[in-house]
Amino acid sequence: MSRRHLLKAGMVGIGGLAGSQLTGCATGGKSNAESQQPKQAETEQYMPVPNSPQHVFHIQHTDLNPDGAKIVRGVTANGMLPAKEIRLKQGDQFRTRVDNGLSHQHTSIHWHGLLLPATMDGVPNVAHVPIEPNEVFVYEFPILQSGTYWYHSHSGFQEQLGFAGPFIIEASDETLVYDHDYVIFLGDWLHANPYTIFKDLQSGTLKAANKPRGQDLSDIQYNAFLLNGRANNDPWTCTAKPGDRIRFRIINGGTSTFFRFMIDGHPLTITHADGLAVRPVEVDHFLFGMGECYDALVTVRETGHFTIRAEAQDGSGQAIGVLHSPDVKPTADLSRPIWGPRRLTYSQLLSAEPTPLPEGPMSRFALDLTGDMSRYIWSMNNQVYPKADRLLVNQGDRVLVEMSNKTMMWHPMHLHGHFFRLIIPGVDPHFHPLKHTVSVPPKETLRFEFSADNPGKWFFHCHNLYHLDAGMAREFIYSV
Repeated sequence: MSRRHLLKAGMVGIGGLAGSQLTGCATGGKSNAESQQPKQAETEQYMPVPNSPQHVFHIQHTDLNPDGAKIVRGVTANGMLPAKEIRLKQGDQFRTRVDNGLSHQHTSIHWHGLLLPATMDGVPNVAHVPIEPNEVFVYEFPILQSGTYWYHSHSGFQEQLGFAGPFIIEASDETLVYDHDYVIFLGDWLHANPYTIFKDLQSGTLKAANKPRGQDLSDIQYNAFLLNGRANNDPWTCTAKPGDRIRFRIINGGTSTFFRFMIDGHPLTITHADGLAVRPVEVDHFLFGMGECYDALVTVRETGHFTIRAEAQDGSGQAIGVLHSPDVKPTADLSRPIWGPRRLTYSQLLSAEPTPLPEGPMSRFALDLTGDMSRYIWSMNNQVYPKADRLLVNQGDRVLVEMSNKTMMWHPMHLHGHFFRLIIPGVDPHFHPLKHTVSVPPKETLRFEFSADNPGKWFFHCHNLYHLDAGMAREFIYSV
């Protein structure tokens, strides 16, 4: 809704209220006593009440066993793994109540990739207060965009323990044509306590069962990888007929796992990156980091069953699903993937619309991604959060960030509350893609820019949750 329409709607609302008050003052010849005795129904109509929440999330400890191998004491919203899919339409008003039923932990919800007020962003002690045990908090904000997003706890390792789910916003002017709309939510799963693992990482005394495998690709050896909350012993399935067109919304909800994604026998036409439209590009597979999202169109080629694969970057395992036609029993192929030659790269991502930023004063930040694996300390410019300089910007600034990865690990860097233009050499600058999360390979440098148009305090961090807790984070703060 435009500002003009919003103001017009507000004036109509105020006028309507004034009219009702004047009508109420006209007694129509009744006595004062009668006019002062409103009927019960009229009293109830007059009494203002808040909007009811669309969702109620009860955050609780839940015994979970998605791979059938061990019961783990997890953290969930309403006992579900993953948390329930939220699906809204662009232009809706979102209102959700969160009840913290955890006995000794605060909680929170970050709405990953959504444009919202800073106080609704869900990062404890940044611009949001923690939701303490036995307390209630209501999140409410307008839905200004469309696309594929997700939500997760931003408190401790609750995300690793199961508290995360998809957030889908249907466009008000959707142009894609498809027969099915399926969400694929990827995750990684541990039998051990992540708080203990983190402590062991910092001390260098990991237990043998969780010794890191492939130090450059993964800190953690996971027990299972999940697709829509299900492991390979009981894979998730979806159905479609030959010729049907499917929109897959693929979310990397992993805690510290890069996934490489493909569907056996079917190319992927990438249509959206991090929720926003890009020029369609056909690939065989793509690698994406924690927090990144892609939409892909797939046309079912023939009758049969086809394994959906998301393999961990270090090759330690894969999350499995099955796409099958209705007349065929879904059967998963658990062998290692065979990758086709066409791999998605950032240089192939072109925005569907021009993305130049408004003119404004330039603020520049050079941030080295730094770390010490032996002590398990991760940082930017060797400053470990929260003992790190704040990144001050002014309303209307054009903010340019250059990230140089000085480490031997990949880092998916996520900016809250904004989309940024990913500056890719050799790509038409009018069509640099907009993203909220970008993966920086070892020893490489990436740049992005964004418009400082959403005042507040905003988190910027590595979306490897273990790297975040070890200090790879900063705060962008709008100054006055």
